[in-house]
Amino acid sequence: MFYLNKIKTFLKNNFISILLILVLVLAFAIRINNVFEYNTWWADDGGAHIEYVETILNEGRLPSMAENYLAWHEPFYYIFQAGWTKLGLVFISADSMLDWQEVFGLILFGIFIYLLYQLSITLTKNRWLALLNTFVFSILFASVKISGFISNEFLVQVLIILLVLLFFRLDLLKEKKYKEVFYWSLILGISLLVKLTAVLVLFSVVLLWLLFFAIQKKKHVLIYIILCITVVGIVNLPWLAYKKNNFGSAFTINIYEQQNRQNIFSSDACDYIFKINPSILTSQPFWISGPESFSSILLADVFTDYYNLFNNVDEINKLPYENKIKTSNDRFTTENLKSSALWSNRLGLLISIIWLAGLIGSLSRVLRIKEIDWQKLFLYILIFGGISALVYNNLRFPYLERGILKISFIFYVLPLVVLVSYDWWWQVLKSRKWLLFTLLFLPFIIYTIVALPILIV
Repeated sequence: MFYLNKIKTFLKNNFISILLILVLVLAFAIRINNVFEYNTWWADDGGAHIEYVETILNEGRLPSMAENYLAWHEPFYYIFQAGWTKLGLVFISADSMLDWQEVFGLILFGIFIYLLYQLSITLTKNRWLALLNTFVFSILFASVKISGFISNEFLVQVLIILLVLLFFRLDLLKEKKYKEVFYWSLILGISLLVKLTAVLVLFSVVLLWLLFFAIQKKKHVLIYIILCITVVGIVNLPWLAYKKNNFGSAFTINIYEQQNRQNIFSSDACDYIFKINPSILTSQPFWISGPESFSSILLADVFTDYYNLFNNVDEINKLPYENKIKTSNDRFTTENLKSSALWSNRLGLLISIIWLAGLIGSLSRVLRIKEIDWQKLFLYILIFGGISALVYNNLRFPYLERGILKISFIFYVLPLVVLVSYDWWWQVLKSRKWLLFTLLFLPFIIYTIVALPILIV
């Protein structure tokens, strides 16, 4: 009886920690399996990303556009990956090198989930919400996919979450934070050398500091703005000069499509920005040739393999023709994966409604309070800035057949939305624990079961 009581006491005192460990075991088990089963050459632009790394590794230079159509991509991820690959050559054979390269994404996921947990604790002071956010991004398809690809996407998203966490931990709205702003800006400058997406953080923090100056009349934030822009500019100046010299333009979203950019007011994307495509819930959860619906594509890309790029292509190709289904990108899937995708999208729609309701509730609560919550305001600016940037990018370059619309471009928005949304739900329903569990935890428990065939390659 004594030992039984000790076990009960231990479980009671460490229940959240035990659940967290179980979630992380599941998260890493899925991703470790995918390291060995998934071939990055099957991914969108997979070969080009790998060839970028190989050019750095074998020739000690960046590729040209004639060699690689991704040559205009910011170089730091590929430099890091080349260093990681060179390290791998010491320990493993060349035949296993692709698996070794994919392990880099596994490491990034470990860093990402740790930062997200810390950000959740910092902003909510609630270990249950930190556990929930960890659970969501351990099994959400978009998280599994982005951590499984060899590309620069995930590293910049990790760095953005790091920047958000540090902004709050360092309290960069207070006075006499010049040294902290300098180092924070240095990380931001390096993030821009990983992918241009990080410029959204620069725009967001400048806007926040300007609003803080306008409302609080604190002049020190003007110095922060000058310091931040100067540091970021100096760090990125060599790359911008290189881009201008080699690709003809220093400041652009997409050099590869530069000649085909469209006016945002007459863009082909205007036709489908506000359309709804119910077929992702009823019959067609995979990519369809031609524009259908902006929101439907995002929903399917978050919760399932909309572009049909995250499965074992070799194994599916071996199946008899009558046992597989051809999608619009000339790849195959199966009835089992299609059924899983449809149910994942249906659950995803419910979860998205919960997220959206929580986001709106959180925003309305902030607007009703006379005193500005500057932490929440920074999150809102980052969230709506990211969504606006994705819409703008799609309007400028509405080429869906070339994968121009993907949640991975602004993946950082998802954990921020979940953070503020679930925090609002928790405040509203904190006295009704079972309702909180049913609304927030249960959908993802069911999603884990339903989406497992897609999550595990």
